[in-house]
Amino acid sequence: MLNWQFITRFGETSLLLPGAMLITAWLFHTRAIASAWRWFLSFGVAAAMVLVSKLAFMGWGIGSAALDFTGFSGHSMMAASVLPVLLYLLVPNSWQRLAFGAGCMGMLLALLVGFSRLELDAHSSSEVLSGLILGFGVSLPFVLNSERPVRSAPVVAASLVLVLMLAVPVTGVAAPTHRWLEVLATRLAGRDKPFQRGQWCSWALQNGHEQVLTHLAPVPLMR
Repeated sequence: MLNWQFITRFGETSLLLPGAMLITAWLFHTRAIASAWRWFLSFGVAAAMVLVSKLAFMGWGIGSAALDFTGFSGHSMMAASVLPVLLYLLVPNSWQRLAFGAGCMGMLLALLVGFSRLELDAHSSSEVLSGLILGFGVSLPFVLNSERPVRSAPVVAASLVLVLMLAVPVTGVAAPTHRWLEVLATRLAGRDKPFQRGQWCSWALQNGHEQVLTHLAPVPLMR
């Protein structure tokens, strides 16, 4: 039986955001400028979409009750966008087939991370699926179409990345990103508490477009 708590840690921001920064730095360092900007902008847009979707729900209750959607799954998006590209770039240019194989392994691991969010009741299906689609929308075009750097990441860097990927899930070191987002959302919205799953904001044409809050029975999902 798979350890879903272990697998889900491979989608942690504390692990993959530094990985995304490493990808950007290496692409610029090896003068793969077009690929570097393409990666930087596409990843930035995807990360911003996750951030905005979470803040919109936590602060204003904006989501979809029908789809049980409270924002893109950050674990799913991060894993699907970073892991395939990171593993792809760690393989030397002379081993092109192995590089694509490594990218595919990253995609498989990302799918497992997404599935782990469902197994742990951390997200709904719509949140995981949309997060994976968003992330693969970043990584797939890069792996299939972007120029590879003249050199792959050096052995020391590759070893460091692999050690971090194994060490972070084991040690349990993780940034409290969800709590930070809750604090930010409540301050931006001027609320005492963030919206929780099961609380939704709907707009109705009643008495001059008043805002109406509809409270549904909470669904026992963690974040």
